[in-house]
Amino acid sequence: MADDIPADPTQTPSTGGRSMSGRRFIPRNAVRLAPDAAERQGRITRMAIETLGASDAILFLNSQHEGLADRPLALATTSEDGLQSVLRLLTPAAT
Repeated sequence: MADDIPADPTQTPSTGGRSMSGRRFIPRNAVRLAPDAAERQGRITRMAIETLGASDAILFLNSQHEGLADRPLALATTSEDGLQSVLRLLTPAAT
């Protein structure tokens, strides 16, 4: 039984993102993206990180920009036209 208690009481055993039962927590109301939407989201995220670096990409993708109807990440995920409009905005940032 003493083996179950960490030597340092302030430390808890790492579960690697898993619950104590060994399974990952997935909310019952979690909505999965359609495969095409997930592909667009991944594509714009990779492009933004390659162009701007990770920190600036996060800021860019989650902020409102003049000329876009929504945040770039949401817009690019929604449709191919949205993805193209975000790519047009992102491309000049590379030059």
